Amino acid sequence: MMSKRQDVISQHNDSKSQYNKQILNSAFGREGQNHAMFDKISFNNARQALLKQLKQDHKATKKLSDDIYNSDVGLIEEAQYMVSESIRQFKCNKPLQEAVFTLNNSKFWYLNFVYNFLQKCVDMDRVHFCNMDTESMYLSIVGSQIEGYKQGLKYVISDQRFCDLHYKEWLPWNDCTVAEEKKLMGITTESQGENIVCLAPKCYSLYNGNEQSDDIVSLVNRMKGVREKKAILTTNDYVKCLSDGCNINVTTNNLQMKMGVTSMINMEKSALTCIHKKIFVLANGCCAPFMYGINADHYLIDSNLHSDLAQLKPSISQSK
Repeated sequence: MMSKRQDVISQHNDSKSQYNKQILNSAFGREGQNHAMFDKISFNNARQALLKQLKQDHKATKKLSDDIYNSDVGLIEEAQYMVSESIRQFKCNKPLQEAVFTLNNSKFWYLNFVYNFLQKCVDMDRVHFCNMDTESMYLSIVGSQIEGYKQGLKYVISDQRFCDLHYKEWLPWNDCTVAEEKKLMGITTESQGENIVCLAPKCYSLYNGNEQSDDIVSLVNRMKGVREKKAILTTNDYVKCLSDGCNINVTTNNLQMKMGVTSMINMEKSALTCIHKKIFVLANGCCAPFMYGINADHYLIDSNLHSDLAQLKPSISQSK
């Protein structure tokens, strides 16, 4: 499948390229992280939800809507509840060990690239990790202020000999083929910009311009749990969420079929939020991992290093 995607990219066929990309990405998530395989979700009225809550398989219940009455105080539509239950059996087309290995192997190569390449040939005092995910990272690079933001690691190399020797093992180069750019276990640049606002993994806004002068040009907006096309959000929403500590809610529409009748349910979701339940967010915006017996007060912030980096304008690079 990887070779097929490389072929269609060479042919500049964007539709087939996205199709093959979705197949590759879903090969792991469909089997290993698809909660629909391990949960049974049902929509019920109050009586049905109460009965299912008494079962041992019950996990959670969420109220979706209230009772609707007409002018004569007659019940038009009952309140709806979403009930999650644990299923006793499920079918998996691939071994779960394969999905677990894929997840852990990606983390291994992630660290391998950071410690065996970046740390050895790049001046890490001029590189800041803005955000990291399973197989992607977002770097703020303090390079040349004269050249544009599409400069990559060119001006932060500390060991040019080591970089020239191992560069092609990890990163693409000029005039390389699609197969060389999309090689397995390799790194490629997906997008670049002048600024980035990172709220959480897979929740960020990459943009050019200055938010103080309202000349922002949004390049990439990503959020978790909400489709970007349905949630019309701008970079200013990300900046507002980060600076004011507020939530940005959007309304999503979902179709539901019950008793042969299809209805549309409007649900309000928090597309952007300043709450993070997976890692500590420190006072300077850096993220630190959870550790047993360690809280946010135990982390020390080097204010001198932070002020030195703030004086330089970085370029943002997303690698994947």
